[in-house]
Amino acid sequence: MTVTKTKLLGQTGPALADTFVPKPVSSATVEPQSVEFLYLDQEAVLAAGLLDMPRAMEIVGKAQSSYAMGKVIEPYKVVLRPEDTVESEERGRLNGLFAWISEPMPAVGMKWIASFPANRRKGLPRASALITLNSPETGVPIAVMDGTLISAMRTGAMTALGVQCLAPRKTRKIGVIGAGVQSRTQILGLFTALPEVQEIAIVNRDLSHSEAVAEECRVRWGAPTHAVESVDQALADADVALTATTSHQPVMFARQIKPGALTVQIAGHECEFAVLQQCKKIVTDDWAVVKHRGIMTPALMYQQGLLRDQDIYASVGELILGLKPGRENDGERIHYAHMGMGVDDISLAYDIYQNALERGLGTKMSLWKKPLWI
Repeated sequence: MTVTKTKLLGQTGPALADTFVPKPVSSATVEPQSVEFLYLDQEAVLAAGLLDMPRAMEIVGKAQSSYAMGKVIEPYKVVLRPEDTVESEERGRLNGLFAWISEPMPAVGMKWIASFPANRRKGLPRASALITLNSPETGVPIAVMDGTLISAMRTGAMTALGVQCLAPRKTRKIGVIGAGVQSRTQILGLFTALPEVQEIAIVNRDLSHSEAVAEECRVRWGAPTHAVESVDQALADADVALTATTSHQPVMFARQIKPGALTVQIAGHECEFAVLQQCKKIVTDDWAVVKHRGIMTPALMYQQGLLRDQDIYASVGELILGLKPGRENDGERIHYAHMGMGVDDISLAYDIYQNALERGLGTKMSLWKKPLWI
């Protein structure tokens, strides 16, 4: 709609210059356009190649590089929960993550993901998500898809990318705390990044869960996984120690970590402060993101004055670009914390969307046949 400035009769003064009368656009000059988007359910997302971890690592790695070079606009994560406390998240929370990527592919979108821990007792995954992609030219939606497994895969890919740069050169054993949905893609990422690893020990509060995950990973990917009964057993002599839990209290302690090991966390306050205090290097996906979310161990240390901005060694994007070296010797204790970024979700979702178009997957749906108004 265009507007024209009009002086009203009988009125004077400077305010008259700011009086606007709408001038309608002639409908004869604009042809109303229909809008369709592609809907991808979880089966279609899987058929589009989601579980290809090397591909996911390539896509997410490029996205992290673009972010490190300033080619991504990403607002802070939005968190919606029953009360304004971390503790209330045990009842459930929803997160909104966003990104506008200019290179290497133009992609715009958001992920809306719910985390409800009690869902497991109802036969539902803890997390469920939708991802919407929009046209960078018009803003109209071009795709809506299940984002539950995309979220898990991008997190596994982020672990794998960090491990490639930071793990000891001769990693024999990996210890994993947690046996939920996320643990599967974490193990896939770890085994992809470190294919020569001899042992992946998994521990969970429920031994049957860790046994089931260990068996599934052995069958699906040939990973050398097995279940153990305690965290001490899982982390004993581990070269890489990872937490994949929903805990807001430490489950990993400094006494359990051997010299020269890499520790990885992907959620809340899963490590005691001493785990980080004995590290030579601390690496994040993005330190500003970690601080803003405020629930991860490094963020809590920062809030208490125990960690400074200058104590963060690098982002994983800087490591991928070679702006800073990763592990420099096998004696380094290193901690890697990645909170989760919208750029990872949107880049991987866009790749899945492109694959789905090429393979004829998904269902075309109409947003409108003809807009009521333009």
